[in-house]
Amino acid sequence: MASGTAGGAAGRRGTLVGVTTEPLSPEVAELLAGTTVVCRQWAEQMEGPYRRGDQPRRRDLVEDREGVALRLGLQLADADGAPLTAGEIEVWHCDALGRYSGYPPPDDAAPPATEASAPRTEYLPDQTFLRGRQPVDADGRVELLTIYPGWYPGRTVHVHLMAHRAAGTATTQLYFPEDVTDRVLAGPPYRERPGRDTTNATDTIFGTGGEPAVLEVRPSLGDVGYVAAARLHLPPVR
Repeated sequence: MASGTAGGAAGRRGTLVGVTTEPLSPEVAELLAGTTVVCRQWAEQMEGPYRRGDQPRRRDLVEDREGVALRLGLQLADADGAPLTAGEIEVWHCDALGRYSGYPPPDDAAPPATEASAPRTEYLPDQTFLRGRQPVDADGRVELLTIYPGWYPGRTVHVHLMAHRAAGTATTQLYFPEDVTDRVLAGPPYRERPGRDTTNATDTIFGTGGEPAVLEVRPSLGDVGYVAAARLHLPPVR
């Protein structure tokens, strides 16, 4: 299971009314501040079939899921580069074996699920693993503790992301470098489900909406896992 707790004093109070933000861990704050994390324009992409209406507000998303620990740091700004000082991000993704909470395991023999065909006959509304939301801090930053996602038919490894702000909601997906994904999927528990059928190069959603948000990923010092980060400029309000 993912392990480790966030610590350090990097970060400031957010500005959602009645909600305070947790300080970022020093490791995530350092990576977000580094020059290796490229600022990308937000690529608006599809929501997908597995979103739930009300994600729990929390930093640690893991619950009982096993997998390689992942600290995910994000920094959001407006189209002009000013930090998003009031807003909330929402994420959800599958577990190490390709399953989204509340839904049955993926059927490798079936075509990729869509919003119309997502299996809901076995829907379990009480399951919430690997889903959550967090308010941004005064610098537009947020940190989440989760695990490296697995794969399911027709999709490359990814995390769904929504940014909620007063002007509206933007939706995109986050991706991983293929060399890191190959290493992760070769280990437990991911190797219990071999035969990934889609990579970044062959995924039909990866290149939509603009430049894909491929995360900067490096080994984590505090956990047996990884720390990943992205800095994104939200689209202008139209």
